[in-house]
Amino acid sequence: MADSERHSRLSRLVGEPGLTETVSVDRIVSAVATYGMWGLTIGIVVFLWLPLTQIVVLSFMENSAVLFPFEGVTLDNYVALFTNDGLLLAARQSAFVATTAATVATLLGVPLGFAIARHDFRGRGVLRGLVIVPLLMPGIIMGISLLILFRVVDLSPGFIGTVLAHSVYGLPFIVLPVVARLAVFDRKLEEGARDLGATGWGVVRDVTLPIISPAIAAGFVFAWLRSFEDFIRVFFVGGTMDALTKEMYGMVVYSQGTEAMDPMATLIVVVVSAALAIAINLRDILEYV
Repeated sequence: MADSERHSRLSRLVGEPGLTETVSVDRIVSAVATYGMWGLTIGIVVFLWLPLTQIVVLSFMENSAVLFPFEGVTLDNYVALFTNDGLLLAARQSAFVATTAATVATLLGVPLGFAIARHDFRGRGVLRGLVIVPLLMPGIIMGISLLILFRVVDLSPGFIGTVLAHSVYGLPFIVLPVVARLAVFDRKLEEGARDLGATGWGVVRDVTLPIISPAIAAGFVFAWLRSFEDFIRVFFVGGTMDALTKEMYGMVVYSQGTEAMDPMATLIVVVVSAALAIAINLRDILEYV
């Protein structure tokens, strides 16, 4: 059939009233779906970022409690933050706990991820399920259960208990990305390295770890963030240890030093955003989130 005949038949078909109405309806539905998804996406972004933007603005306001009425711009809130020794000590303590807990979770999670992804053993499915439990368990249940366990083994709440709790909490963030990356890993790369004379450790160091390092980095970053921002578990197992979340909670409850809260929250947002930007620039960690 010639192209002209096909075009003629198609024109006649499109000219039929029923088909014309169907095409019009399809175009309307497609347009509504497209603009609707854009509107939903923009709405979600605004909903998520508007509170953060408000905190940043309030950190520079003389009245740091509300945006209106506008009373002027000041840096006194940041002066109050950097002269609040208790809040700064709590921030350093939380950062140290988060770094320690994320490191412990990484040292345990990477070998565990290798075992789950590459070895077939009895109880493998149960182990995979147990790894996910800390993500699914409510924080208050985990905090109470760990507190009871620490009392049974005569471990006082504090730094060590918090690191142990956050290491368990951060373990899934390490294991799951590592298992996912190893599941699509091309084992021929390792075989080629062995054929060229590399030792077993050399293959892991020079081939395997560099390839899965973005997954490990992604897990470490999120394990660190989950530890740094945690309140419920720290409330139960932290004891008298200074933690940023506990300190800020006390400031809200007792209405003391609240002018330093918005600057602290602003600095946290800036630091976390910068860290994520650097991590994404160096390694595309979002691929494994």
